[in-house]
Amino acid sequence: MKTVFSGIQPSGLVHLGNLLGAINNWVKLSNDESKNYFCIVDLHSLTAMPDKTSLKTSIRDTLKVLMASGINMKNSVIYVQSDLKEHAYLSWILSNFCQVGELQRMTQFKEKSNSFGTHSGLLTYPILMAADILIHKANEVPVGDDQTQHLELTRNIADRFNNNYGDIFPIPEKTSGKSGARLMSLRHPENKMSKSSDDINGTIYFNDSKDSIIKKFKSSVTDSHNEIKYDLESKPGISNLIEIYSAINATELKETEKQFQDFRYGDFKLAVAETVINYLEPIAEKFEEISDSEVDSAVENNLKLAKVSAELTISEIETALGID
Repeated sequence: MKTVFSGIQPSGLVHLGNLLGAINNWVKLSNDESKNYFCIVDLHSLTAMPDKTSLKTSIRDTLKVLMASGINMKNSVIYVQSDLKEHAYLSWILSNFCQVGELQRMTQFKEKSNSFGTHSGLLTYPILMAADILIHKANEVPVGDDQTQHLELTRNIADRFNNNYGDIFPIPEKTSGKSGARLMSLRHPENKMSKSSDDINGTIYFNDSKDSIIKKFKSSVTDSHNEIKYDLESKPGISNLIEIYSAINATELKETEKQFQDFRYGDFKLAVAETVINYLEPIAEKFEEISDSEVDSAVENNLKLAKVSAELTISEIETALGID
């Protein structure tokens, strides 16, 4: 049985991009013949210096959204990264199998250092990500294109460790199957849909009201023409709406184009809005139904399972290194 690992940062309210880009795929994976570890990677979020109270709330809310999304818990383990100290411990060990130059060449480091500075946490972020993946000996990792470079570094680190100390780690692959949609902001379609408050009108949050969703789609940026066509270069706004509709309805982009070829932009926006409302409604309702005790119980039970897996891996690593 293959092992899958994936993580999500608790850096704000879960939005439509998180659901269709990652969590929707997790739901599908949870019903496959695989062992799945889905992690709230709160240690990664520290690189942006989050507010303490907001972070605690985001961690809790993200856990509840995952539970409400329909993930099959029978073969899935959902837990919080900071609750499993083996992540940080393995990160230190793996740092000895990675070159500083490799980290400095990471595209995300170059981009994010402009906003958060060049502190060492931002630089070594990919090593912690490698530890996240390797702590459970994951064979497959569902990641977007923006994380492919980090996964490649993880593969290199695992390979170097194995060459020196024996075949401890499987070399993880990017997950097979269709990847999740990469949704862009409704107001700034050149940027990804974001949890940040400065793009609140361009982001659809999982618990947005029906009226709010319709309002956001009505004000979404398109272009001066009136053709429903997928063209990222000249029609990024309309292309984003096509992507959203296609992801929710599991249809090909061309099918969506054909379905709405005679629609005006305003009518198309409303059609996408209604689809999003119908998709989010049961998730938001389930979210409200989940009690604090249910969350606590799930966290406790899942953490035990994650800890067993992590301790087995660490024991093998320490024996291989001679520090057991």
